[in-house]
Amino acid sequence: MTARANRTNFALWASALLAFSSIVIAAPPIPITTGISAGVGTELDETNNHLYYVQYNAPELKRIVLTPECENDTAVSCAEQVISTGFTHAEDVALDIDHGLAYVTTRDNPGTGGLWKVDIATGTKTLVTFNLWAPQQLVLDLTGNQGYVVGYDDGRLRRVDLITGAKTPIFTALQHPVGLAVTNDLATAYVTEQQAPARVSKIDLTLGIKIGDVVTNGIDGVSLVAPFFLEWTDSSQNSLFVAEREPANRVSRLDLVGTPDLYDVTVGLTMPFRPTGLAAKGVGTPLFVTAESEIVKLEFLELSGPIFMAVGHVPSSSISTDGYADTVSTLPGYFYRVRHSPFGGTMNIFGNFTQFLALGAKYYAIKMTKGGVDSHLSQTWRVSRWDTTEMKYKAVTIAPAVNGYMYEIPVEASDNQYHPELWWYPFWMMRWPSGEDGTVTLSMEIYDSSVNNITSSLSALAAPNSLTLHIDNTPHTVKINKIMQVSTPHDIEIKPCDITSGTNQYYFEITAYDANQHLRNYWLEALWGDNKHETIVGYSDNYENHIDPVAPHPWSGVINFVPTDSMGDKITWAAKCDCAHTFYLRAKKRTINGYHYTL
Repeated sequence: MTARANRTNFALWASALLAFSSIVIAAPPIPITTGISAGVGTELDETNNHLYYVQYNAPELKRIVLTPECENDTAVSCAEQVISTGFTHAEDVALDIDHGLAYVTTRDNPGTGGLWKVDIATGTKTLVTFNLWAPQQLVLDLTGNQGYVVGYDDGRLRRVDLITGAKTPIFTALQHPVGLAVTNDLATAYVTEQQAPARVSKIDLTLGIKIGDVVTNGIDGVSLVAPFFLEWTDSSQNSLFVAEREPANRVSRLDLVGTPDLYDVTVGLTMPFRPTGLAAKGVGTPLFVTAESEIVKLEFLELSGPIFMAVGHVPSSSISTDGYADTVSTLPGYFYRVRHSPFGGTMNIFGNFTQFLALGAKYYAIKMTKGGVDSHLSQTWRVSRWDTTEMKYKAVTIAPAVNGYMYEIPVEASDNQYHPELWWYPFWMMRWPSGEDGTVTLSMEIYDSSVNNITSSLSALAAPNSLTLHIDNTPHTVKINKIMQVSTPHDIEIKPCDITSGTNQYYFEITAYDANQHLRNYWLEALWGDNKHETIVGYSDNYENHIDPVAPHPWSGVINFVPTDSMGDKITWAAKCDCAHTFYLRAKKRTINGYHYTL
């Protein structure tokens, strides 16, 4: 029978398999049909939107009619059709749609297992060959009218002539082979072998030799459990999906380019018991998975995004490994321009809730490491959330939910997903008053619904799980030390409120100094009369004049400084009138909170 179950709203998920140039992870499985009896092989007919499948404990070859409604609407069922019947312990199905044919392997009839040809229109089946010794996954070479199949019981990889039924052994020393994938050029086959240790092997189809094991359970940290059928992730054939049965009950991806890498694409998800058959064609289709009692569809999210997204307006990729913000160099034309700025004050830190949920997280925590000591950030703040009933933003409190430092990812009860469009700011995961100076490194921890630590699953993401921030909350020193009047025989120091006579030429001794070497600029202003003012020439400077390509951050400013011209003479300033003058020495640091300068 066909049944529907509540599905996750995938508006924020990638709706299809991508080219897999980066890490991908599955969204929660969507049931397509239930009530089947030991589902095994499956094949997708993209042209007609049909999904064919066989069951080990049922005699039929069936076809599911896929429509957008039945795949995505919980109220609409996918129609099913029986194509042919009379199979005993069917294992796999492969299609020749151009000729209206399906091919089915059966484990126990006739003899030690057979290969059948089925006319899809009439359901008539014809025996192609037999005594295949428990044949498993089947791959067709339609151009050459050949099929490739592995025998579980005798460990052989065979080529079968689909017209005559002639069988040609290619390799004969496999250990309980089950899954099979063949490259488009028919040069290489990949086979899952279940005899311990479980492995995926690589076979040269031309020479008939085993090139080696691609991955092996227990070697180089690989966990490969009861591997079953294989499926190419896309037409580039650079990676494979691997179904793994109990106790793993998962689907993994095996990257074949460079050093082989096997990882679980269903991490954190509740997968159906005994995932076995896999069907995905090219780019742009989901992955269909047959299991013991149902068939599910997996849609995929590309895990190429960051873990830490930003601090205020500063994207995490614009924060250097030593903790300084630089959007000028990294984001030309960006609206928020800072260069080599430390952080301070109270900061808003943004993180990738969508990715955390995809990895099975319900809670998150931010660990801070400073001077070799670890602690967790724990703060409470208010944030705006759109109320869909009252149609306005309302303030809600964000506070730790578990152990005083774990925060629950804010999901909607309707679909258990995070909806950034409802929050302002979206992806806001911490408001942190930074405190004492120093360099801190933040890292993310995630936990499942049982508060089990699943932080290791973040390694599936390409982005690093760390964000270093250099904190500087120490004020700088700004002082007009002396105002000197040019005079003869010696210059005269002018005190506040002094009434002077003599020349109108003055110079200044100033200090604009930051002990932490994060000064941004300083300038000296004169004010007089009715709102008249000017910046005194020679008594200003800024960090842009002192950037060292080798050590770009340090600039302290000046101490007890009297500027001189090119001849070494003190730079003087002429008073503008016989009236009171006021002088302001101003200076700023480069410390930011992600939105503006704080000191």
